[in-house]
Amino acid sequence: MQKIVFIGRAPRYSPHCVEKDAAILAAVRSRLEQDGYSCGEVIAEEQLTVLPEGDAYVSMGRGDRALGLLYAERHVPVVNSAESVMWAAARRSMMRQLEREGIAVPPHRGNDGYWVKRGNGTAESEADVVYVPTMQGVEDAVRTMRQRGLRPEVRAHVVGDLVKCYAVRGTAFFRYYYPGDDGQWKFGSEEHNGKPQHTPFDLAALQAMLDRAAGIVGLDVYGGDCIIQPDGKPVLVDLNDWPSFSRCREEAAEAITKRIKQLLERE
Repeated sequence: MQKIVFIGRAPRYSPHCVEKDAAILAAVRSRLEQDGYSCGEVIAEEQLTVLPEGDAYVSMGRGDRALGLLYAERHVPVVNSAESVMWAAARRSMMRQLEREGIAVPPHRGNDGYWVKRGNGTAESEADVVYVPTMQGVEDAVRTMRQRGLRPEVRAHVVGDLVKCYAVRGTAFFRYYYPGDDGQWKFGSEEHNGKPQHTPFDLAALQAMLDRAAGIVGLDVYGGDCIIQPDGKPVLVDLNDWPSFSRCREEAAEAITKRIKQLLERE
């Protein structure tokens, strides 16, 4: 019987989403157990000192210790891989790489305000994602982040409909939602995009953009924040490793389970 080790995400990396993150991991674990895999209890990443032996690792961890241990596991599947999670967390570098690869991302200059975001590490609080309307505001926000030991990333605000996208590599699973419709915000700063106009767009093009970006980073389980501009063209604002999938948990769990099995069968 193949053994799968599960690692949970520390609360500091799950702002306002602790229960939601735990729920998607539990849903995947339950399905794999039902399919005959050996799945122990979920290990909290902050309690991880050594990795138990396993045929695969399913991890939502983002801390240095968990990622360091998983990075050394090259001989078995890791979902998501430590390399891809570290790459996604290095937002400043990641966005520049995606831009070089031809992915549409927000420009550095614009006329509708700016976003100053934590460029090293995932956002842990409202202070890590700041909207400012002027360049003077940018300078102040950048200075504040640097005083906190962070490397800020500045991008222009893109006008349009904000959509939250969710996907799993190697499967047909892809969903998108307008947070402006259901009011499910992480920090509330998304409200700067205003009420969605539901501008028509090419769904296949949106999915292809997100899938290509995730492929560049190496993520198997991923989500993205995108803006549908008034002309219908999508812009990728953020790419995230393993979101909570709270809007589509059961469907996502099925797809993630399928992906883990695919990787195990390749071994």
